[in-house]
Amino acid sequence: MKNYYKKTFHILAAVLLSATSYAQDYSNGIFVLSEGLFGTNTASVSHIDASGTLENDIFATQNPGMTLGDTGQGMGFYGDFAYVILHYSDEIKVVNSTTFAFEASITDQLSAPRNIAFYDGKGYVTNWGDPADTTDDYVAVIDLTTNTVTSTISVAEGPEKIVQKDGKLFVAHQGGYGYGNSVSVIDIATSAVESIIVGDVPSTIKIDDDYLYVLSSGKQAWTGDETQGSIHKIDLSDYQNHVTINFETTEHPSYLAVDDTDLYYVLNNNIYKMASTDTTLPTVAFNTSNDVQLSYGFDKIDDKLYLLDAIDYVSPGKVFVYDESGSLITEYTVGPLPNGVYKNEGTLSVNDFAFETTTLYPNPASESFELNLTENANIKMYDVSGKIVKDIKYTNTQPIALDGIEAGIYLVNIEVKGSSTTLKLIVK
Repeated sequence: MKNYYKKTFHILAAVLLSATSYAQDYSNGIFVLSEGLFGTNTASVSHIDASGTLENDIFATQNPGMTLGDTGQGMGFYGDFAYVILHYSDEIKVVNSTTFAFEASITDQLSAPRNIAFYDGKGYVTNWGDPADTTDDYVAVIDLTTNTVTSTISVAEGPEKIVQKDGKLFVAHQGGYGYGNSVSVIDIATSAVESIIVGDVPSTIKIDDDYLYVLSSGKQAWTGDETQGSIHKIDLSDYQNHVTINFETTEHPSYLAVDDTDLYYVLNNNIYKMASTDTTLPTVAFNTSNDVQLSYGFDKIDDKLYLLDAIDYVSPGKVFVYDESGSLITEYTVGPLPNGVYKNEGTLSVNDFAFETTTLYPNPASESFELNLTENANIKMYDVSGKIVKDIKYTNTQPIALDGIEAGIYLVNIEVKGSSTTLKLIVK
């Protein structure tokens, strides 16, 4: 793979486009990513605002004369920007998350990119590489300040969904054109990789404060080696503490959504719901009505469930919206092959005001110190040699004790929602 760094900033074009395009505010609402037809520049993003009004192909609307690209695969938000992953274009389009005006294109060291996660000013993108080569798959590390790929991390074949938690990346290996059965755990600080074995074809991963949830679809009958689907609940403090719930061999679930108390998955175009503590599968579908022909994406955002329908792989797709009782609220027609639904959660960047005003006190400190944060945070405290001397979760309910910490100068790394800042602390 070529080892050079290029970025494409069409600054003049962006200024001209923003002056002539229709000004819109996309800061609230839901985004639907549609792949478009493979081999054509027909990927698109639709927006459903808070009132339920749909606007299709907002990239084209806000950037006249430009196309989004070929095969929209994944999407994510960080700071003031949205990042749209274009699999067959080998590209990431960077747009303003409020106006959807084009900002930059990232193409260097991307090869069949799939999905993105964020941590501390960097983006982490899964890449298949050459789909026929089982040894060249990787995660690209992107500096989001310069939109350049600064390094790559080799992983097993077919990396797909990726999530970040407490400085670690979890990557589901669906297998590319093959059939994977693992989740890679990448320590961002060291790039060390370990593996968790799950069921065949892990198609979705979700995460909360304590558990990693993996839905494996299993191999289909037409492969000649059919295997059962499964749901895996993995303790983040002990990966060996791993609960598996198996489906019947002929059942192949797809997609998974998680909220505070429940899990939702799709089977035979229907939604099923179960408590996150359940160890048996539900037998009755959760949704009360359904006209879905070919489920192609699914998630729960706030109090609504979104089931995406590819229809026939060619026609404009549909989005079916359900409430928390399983009743159909409405449906929308969007671009071909809708595969993902997203919300801009306002992920903090390292330059956000919340971090600019963060302080720790007292400083110097002797017995303990506190932070002026209202949100929970992950705290890592380093001595001058770089050794971690304290690694805790800060909940704003009690001071951080300095028992056993010797007098000296320390660096305190504060991480909130995937972004972080580092402050100096003197212990006396």
